Amino acid sequence: MTRALWLMAACVLAAGCTDGGTDGGDGMAPAPQRPATPSAEQSSPQVRPSPSPVASVHSEGRTRVLEYGDLTVRATPESSGVRTEIEVANTHQRHATYSVRISIADGKGWTAYNRFWLQDVPPGETGRDEAVIGSGDMGPVPQVPKIYVDEFTPLVDRK
Repeated sequence: MTRALWLMAACVLAAGCTDGGTDGGDGMAPAPQRPATPSAEQSSPQVRPSPSPVASVHSEGRTRVLEYGDLTVRATPESSGVRTEIEVANTHQRHATYSVRISIADGKGWTAYNRFWLQDVPPGETGRDEAVIGSGDMGPVPQVPKIYVDEFTPLVDRK
């Protein structure tokens, strides 16, 4: 029994000692770190980060179209502002809500924005919304609107 205890003590000491240069010079290795207990947020299903989408812009008649990953934005000039339509494809496996902020500009000082909330978009479905951004009171409405995605935040259900 005593011999077994000596063997266990030798193993413990051997595991805690080092013979090399990264220990600070006293021959003792740092105490092993206990793995952190995952927080509720860490243990919940996470959205895997995907590569940053690449923006693509083209025209469909008078409408400018921006495609940015799962987001498509269409901006059509009207006399009262720029009609802006957004579509977001939910590629997640759970319902998702999207916060999207879009700015429309002319590149010369005329800039307006709107925040869109697409709530509870089912998996595999596309959420849509539209609004007129800006107004004629701001000056001439851009005839070739520049589209900017200021924010695109998916909030995926955890249950």
